[in-house]
Amino acid sequence: MRLISAILLFLLVFKASAQNDSMHIATIEEAVAVAIEKNPDIQTEPDRKALVRDIKSAWYRWLFQINELQVFQEYMAELDDLDRIAVLRYTEGDIELLEKSWLLNQLAEIRTKKALLNNDIAISRNILQQLLNTRDSIAPGSSGLSLYQVIKGTRKEPDPPASVNLLLENMHLVLENYFIRLQYYESVGLDHARLVFKINRAKYEAEEMDYLEFTRSLTEAFTLKMEYLETLNNYNQTAIELEYHAY
Repeated sequence: MRLISAILLFLLVFKASAQNDSMHIATIEEAVAVAIEKNPDIQTEPDRKALVRDIKSAWYRWLFQINELQVFQEYMAELDDLDRIAVLRYTEGDIELLEKSWLLNQLAEIRTKKALLNNDIAISRNILQQLLNTRDSIAPGSSGLSLYQVIKGTRKEPDPPASVNLLLENMHLVLENYFIRLQYYESVGLDHARLVFKINRAKYEAEEMDYLEFTRSLTEAFTLKMEYLETLNNYNQTAIELEYHAY
């Protein structure tokens, strides 16, 4: 009995030790450091910069997908009982067949996108582990998606050819377009989405708006949120690519 207890104790200690040896990667800085450490074949500066670019791109895309999932979960919480309500309203003659079909299609589409996003998030995590050459746990310390700040170093080519200059100029213009759209969302669009939801939720609870109108207003509000996230991700991906090509 003592021998069995000793063996069990040894196994528990061994397991705990193995868990402690496993690194938990929570920030993009940690991810870059681990990647450089665990990829000894990356020896030249161009290869190192390409690896850092790929990690940053994958990390920000991962955060984008996590934020997308959070928005879909909020949306699903509001439409949780939609399929039952749609059938009930149609049976009672309150809505037409096409309206019922629209409601059910809306719910099915959201559920499908949510399921796909769960897989996309897992794929992105696997891509990061592949880039880092590790099986260590990777989970962002914060799921907040912020604007990527380009790290400006020494220009790759002080006097690049015209084709490179045009490429960089276009990337700057694309980045500026995304920034202009972000200003719209952050100054007007997101506030409008919150207002649409708040006012129409109050109207629905006061029975001043029917369920079909309320669902359509929700779609408008959450579409604005999704467009904002997509624009933010596009900005970040372009900024990371610009940083790689320019510096």
